[in-house]
Amino acid sequence: MAVNNLIDDVMKGGKVVSLSDNIAPVQAVSNVGLHRVPLLNESHVPAASLSSTLQELELHREERWKRGGKAAELKLHWRAVAIQHMLHIVPGETILELGAGSGLLTQQIESLLNGENSLTSVVFSQELLAQAAQRSLPCVHLLSGDFLNALPSAQFDYVIGSGMLWHSGFTDCLRWIFNRLKPGGQMLFFEPNFYWPSRLFNEMRSRPDEFKKHPLENRRVLKACEDAGFEDVNLTPHDIVSSHLGVRLMTRLQAKAVLLEHMPVVNHACASMCMLARKQGVRAKLEPNLADQPGLYGAVSVVVPAHNEAANIANLVGRLLRSYGPYIHEIIIVNDSSVDATAEVAGSLAASEPRVRLINRSKPNGVGLALKDGFRAATGRYILSMDCDFVEILPQLRSLFRAVAKGHDGAIGSRFSHESILVNYPFAKLLCNRLCHLLIKLFLINSARDLSNNLKLYRTEILKGLEISSRHFSANLETGLKPLLAGYDIVEVPISWINRTSNMGSSTFNLRRVGFGYVRTLLACCRDNRKQARGFIPLAWRRMLRSFQSRGAKRS
Repeated sequence: MAVNNLIDDVMKGGKVVSLSDNIAPVQAVSNVGLHRVPLLNESHVPAASLSSTLQELELHREERWKRGGKAAELKLHWRAVAIQHMLHIVPGETILELGAGSGLLTQQIESLLNGENSLTSVVFSQELLAQAAQRSLPCVHLLSGDFLNALPSAQFDYVIGSGMLWHSGFTDCLRWIFNRLKPGGQMLFFEPNFYWPSRLFNEMRSRPDEFKKHPLENRRVLKACEDAGFEDVNLTPHDIVSSHLGVRLMTRLQAKAVLLEHMPVVNHACASMCMLARKQGVRAKLEPNLADQPGLYGAVSVVVPAHNEAANIANLVGRLLRSYGPYIHEIIIVNDSSVDATAEVAGSLAASEPRVRLINRSKPNGVGLALKDGFRAATGRYILSMDCDFVEILPQLRSLFRAVAKGHDGAIGSRFSHESILVNYPFAKLLCNRLCHLLIKLFLINSARDLSNNLKLYRTEILKGLEISSRHFSANLETGLKPLLAGYDIVEVPISWINRTSNMGSSTFNLRRVGFGYVRTLLACCRDNRKQARGFIPLAWRRMLRSFQSRGAKRS
């Protein structure tokens, strides 16, 4: 039985009715394509008791969200952005929301996805189900949770939820989610943090005594996920900015709080935990055409510096062409003295696809030198510079293309806006990045958030006319700082960052080796751009000088 048939059955005369009114239990089916995973029998999931537990959690969470007012609404918007970025949702993929309540989070997600995805929302409270139906969200299908097992197996790319997992039926809930996902599908849940001291203040206080007798711990959760058949399980503290601060303070602090969210021990104070896991199996992810700005057709040269990237380059080029083919004038792979098969792989791609060009560099190697050669060779009206390991965030490139289509000279993918998401970002690297940008704000550009990321889309003449002095990674800081100091209209757009997985090889970025390069670049920019500097300190100094000059003029 397909999901759409179920949806048709639950809508009668304009009202939502219980699935259990018309649908008989559906037997479990085999998990096609899975190995060494036992078949999960749906009879093992006590639907009635689980539905009752989830309804109680749903009502409690709904009351808390409604009590939060505008601050809770802002936090739900950020959560919807996190869902979109962490799952890299593309048009056409299917989403199941467990415990959707009155649709507060559902509405934020539906708005962000622009009606490009089918969202099925399971609601356990009949009162909240009626409220959700009143929202009349066009791409949202509402289902009553009276009979959980009526939903067919292996139908959804993603299952999401908030505050629906930490209860005595946790393992039953995991098994139910597992059966609803397609092979290779993902689950993403935001749950109250069970670490001390956060559990003293969040909704963990209201959990039943029976659940408190057996408190959760990290390894127990990971073990339960693995037993249910999930892999690539990530359980990370999330959401350290409290909604009690109010909208204004929350907005000011969110981008800055990312450092605390990744700081060992300190991140135990986060209100929530983010649990991301993948169902075993292989899923062919949809790759729709995302090129929706006709003014950029055939205009973009993609420059990719590559050092020992044989494992990633073919996947990146293939997905770029499938997702943004109409934009791409050329893809320039700059093989930076690789010792693996990067040259052979890139050469094969260039032989089969006329838009792929290969530049082989000899030593000395370095990111800055590779970028200079790539920019010099580019012939498109715009240049998109990116790294080989950005393949997972390709759906988010749409925001860069839309920014330049609006008339901006360029756009930078910012990992540190209040709508950005970081996954497994090394803390030492994060700390140094934030210190670097603090100095930039103080002395050079007071609005800068993330200028050192090599994900930039500029008009070609900007990069061709740019003097890049650094040989290594600090060249990425130059390509962010210098155009802004020169007065170009460049905006930062939020993107996520995901650390390399084991099958992507290791990054050549070494903080000790390249750190001094960033210091030299900052000092050089400060020295050469004193008049153009718009940091807090030079702006304050100029105001003070003008004040003194004005007083002197009045006295004379």
